Amino acid sequence: MESQSDAEKTYAIGAFAKLTGVTERTLRFYDRKELLTPSGRNAQGHRYYTERDLLRLQQILTLKYLDFSLEEIAEHFAEPGADLEQSLSLQYELLKKKRQQLDQAIFTIERLRTYVDGTEKLDSALLLMFIHNIQNEESQKQYLAERMPTVLVDAIYHVGVKEEVRLERERIMTLTLIELLSHCRAGKSPTDPEVLAVGSKMVQIVTEVLAPAISQLSEQELSKLEQEIEQSLDPVLFQISLSKEEETFVQVVMEELEKREKEKEIQDAGGNSDGN
Repeated sequence: MESQSDAEKTYAIGAFAKLTGVTERTLRFYDRKELLTPSGRNAQGHRYYTERDLLRLQQILTLKYLDFSLEEIAEHFAEPGADLEQSLSLQYELLKKKRQQLDQAIFTIERLRTYVDGTEKLDSALLLMFIHNIQNEESQKQYLAERMPTVLVDAIYHVGVKEEVRLERERIMTLTLIELLSHCRAGKSPTDPEVLAVGSKMVQIVTEVLAPAISQLSEQELSKLEQEIEQSLDPVLFQISLSKEEETFVQVVMEELEKREKEKEIQDAGGNSDGN
């Protein structure tokens, strides 16, 4: 610290940085941005700061704490007559919105961690797909509600189900899909007994979730539902990050399980007929 007079103290940049807890690099950056221009320079051209600069820096740090951008801070200083109270009201609304976004991001990560707990390293494309679907869940529900019976949409999204039950269902479904895709990437056949066992588990979960709702639908509603399913979903809203090979693999597994279920029904019907 250097003293020019008893009335005013001056600080070399290093001393000013130490006093304020702001790095020299940041002080130079603020100088280049004309946010905090040092009160002067000495004969060697080195910056020096005064207590007036300390007040200005405190104002900058206060506005930064309130999440004002450097551009917004510069605008505020460029217009001494600007209504700071109005700016604070606007900033308050922006911060509330940001808090909502942060809360949603935290919720998304927490939910995702529940899904993939216990899995090995997850493919990034699949991980991003899960995140996308969690983020867009409300929009997806609205989209489907315009095309499907409410009771079915509620079942798909576990409306009215206890939180722990919903999370466990979604976790098992996610782990089952990951396991199924791992078999595909390992080069196994869709008709491999181990693969079909995983596929059967997936069908069982879906049936458990949807069957009660489907049983409440009329023949007309079921017919309309089949038509809706045949139509493509919005690819932006319903993101599927599977490769063509993976999509085909899952489809073949489901078709094979459906074929075997029908064969079993025929055999059971034949057995009952013989017994009668």
